[in-house]
Amino acid sequence: MRQLQSVTVELPLTEQHLRLVRMSISAPAKQVGRSMITWDSSAAEPFAALRAAASIAAVLVVTHLLGYPGWGVAAVYGAWASGIPQLSPAVNSRPSLSLLVGGTVSLAILLGGITAPLPIVMVIAAAAWAFIMAFIGAVDGTAGLVTTVCGVAFVLGPHLAVNVSIGAVAAAAACGALVQTAFSYLPPWRRFRVESQALADAYRALAVDATVLADAMNTSMSTEALHKLRELYDNRRKLPDAMRESVGALYELRTAIIAVAAARARLLDRDPTAARQTARVLRNTTIALDILANGVERESKAAPDWEAQLAEAVKSAPGDGTAHHFVAGQEVHRLQRAVHRTARLAERVSSTASATSDVSRKARARSRAGEYWHALRANFTWQSPSMRHALRATVTIGLATIAGLLWPEGHGYWIPLTAWIVLKADFAATVTTGIGRMLGSAAGAVIASFLATGLLQSPKVTVFVVGFYALAGYLTLPVSYTVYSAVIAGFAVFQIDMAGDSPMFAAWDRGLCTLAGGVLALVLYALWPTWQTRRLPDFLVSLIEAYRDYANIVLDMQARPAERDPKRLQRTIDEVRLKRANLRAAAEKAAAEPIGGPRPYSSDVLDVEESLEKALRSLIVLEGNVRVGDAAHLYGIDEFREAVTGEYDRLAQWISKGRPGPRVDLDTALDDLDSALSTGSEFTEQRRRLLDWETDFIVEALHDSELIIAEWQRGEP
Repeated sequence: MRQLQSVTVELPLTEQHLRLVRMSISAPAKQVGRSMITWDSSAAEPFAALRAAASIAAVLVVTHLLGYPGWGVAAVYGAWASGIPQLSPAVNSRPSLSLLVGGTVSLAILLGGITAPLPIVMVIAAAAWAFIMAFIGAVDGTAGLVTTVCGVAFVLGPHLAVNVSIGAVAAAAACGALVQTAFSYLPPWRRFRVESQALADAYRALAVDATVLADAMNTSMSTEALHKLRELYDNRRKLPDAMRESVGALYELRTAIIAVAAARARLLDRDPTAARQTARVLRNTTIALDILANGVERESKAAPDWEAQLAEAVKSAPGDGTAHHFVAGQEVHRLQRAVHRTARLAERVSSTASATSDVSRKARARSRAGEYWHALRANFTWQSPSMRHALRATVTIGLATIAGLLWPEGHGYWIPLTAWIVLKADFAATVTTGIGRMLGSAAGAVIASFLATGLLQSPKVTVFVVGFYALAGYLTLPVSYTVYSAVIAGFAVFQIDMAGDSPMFAAWDRGLCTLAGGVLALVLYALWPTWQTRRLPDFLVSLIEAYRDYANIVLDMQARPAERDPKRLQRTIDEVRLKRANLRAAAEKAAAEPIGGPRPYSSDVLDVEESLEKALRSLIVLEGNVRVGDAAHLYGIDEFREAVTGEYDRLAQWISKGRPGPRVDLDTALDDLDSALSTGSEFTEQRRRLLDWETDFIVEALHDSELIIAEWQRGEP
């Protein structure tokens, strides 16, 4: 009987473990499949790609007229590498950045060429260069692709010199970068391309939020687009005034959307017809924001049809009747004003308004350098994920370089080249997208090798083929990284073959080297991973503490509106946005990790974050309800505020230490607040009524979060 009981106990555990194993395998497998078939044609920029490829064509024409000198291939590579920032998503395509990349590529070629005759020195130099580039790329995520290009330049450096000194080759690469930089001044002129795209993304993110909130209040909202927009604009010395003003307008619009959604939720049980009319205003807001986003992207004036539709929806929205109808009508008109202000700014952004700056170029450069230096110093610790990635890249590229030197055929350099392309800072980018990059590179190398055997009989044909590969690479860079990897592998094949290698070398040798380099990078990452899942509790605790600070300020504003501190409030809001964006980014990466063990997992922290966001939305409504000129003091809020902040502290301690802090009686605090708010002057009636409604949502959201945390602390699947 004892044995039967033992079996009965073990079976559920076995089933639980099997389910965890299936989840650990299925999530990364799905991510790999999605990354390999991802194709976003809307992200392509044909005119910018054609302009960047035209610079390579100019270099090819010059090398053709000069009889294909030994430095010609390096000039082509320098032009190609310095064109990458112009097409990379989320990278501000300044001409100075192309020059910086060209200079770094020239330095990498010079180091690779000088150390090539000394294998031991070359391995050490390759590892050191990998550490520097990987560390910079991990600290500044937007520089990741650029640092990869600079790393590949070190590998290709010795193979770009044919009957010419390595110094001449490095200089030729720099000249190619100069040509690319000169071409970047040609049309199309989209000086603020990245900034306009970020603004359009923010419009669309708010449009999605308005659509979702029109159907249900208890849904998650996204703040990543707004946070990225603000962060991007803060780092720009020169921007049109309309762009700078758009950030504040969007946050005002987001607050108005949430307030209308809250008003709709309060009407849902009392007057479903009025709730549907209020939801219609949100849906028309969605239409308006989508139109504005398209106008900003295309630099065209938005169609005015949305204004009439929105006005009609606002006109039919509730306004008279009960207090609920009156408040809903006020919030709807507030939303209409916010949409109109956003639209006026969008029209100014789409026009050719000149940029202005309150900060000198020297001051901005000094400030930006200081920020980068601070970020580098802050991450220069053993606990930093950026440092772990840099050390992992050092070992990986060092071993890949050794393997390339020991490879029996002449294409061993494809091993470190592919390792550079595959290895990234996190599991999601290394494994899920890395497999696609590895297979794409291998396929591209094999196909180009077969093509080279027939096409290289005519140098003139080769010039056109190289130009075609360059154009295709620029076109596919923002569209599909798998296809881009295949194109760039083919570009490298023709580049090296132009430099003198025999086109009859086996295509399979290149393919095998590519696979070997990719597998090496994946295996070393698996042996020394950086798991985002294990860092999720820290991110969640930081977010909860930021929510606590925001709740403390908002409730204090409701109690004493005359003492509000706008600067302190803005700093707290910025902190909430940053912490939330960090958690969402970490959770997205953790979702692809095949990791079990103790909870929380990615879905767990997102459940808590979604629950806490309900309280956040109520706090945003309360913040927006404090008008300029409000001065009347409300009693009874301070005790409730202490209870709420205490509950946030309790949840944070529960997550960080595995045990909850002292229990907080939120229900009693809420009842006491309701009693205190039941009486007061007519000047505070609207604030008291809104507090009575929204504090119920805050307490409910905190209770739900407590239940979710208790579930994962018990280890229930």
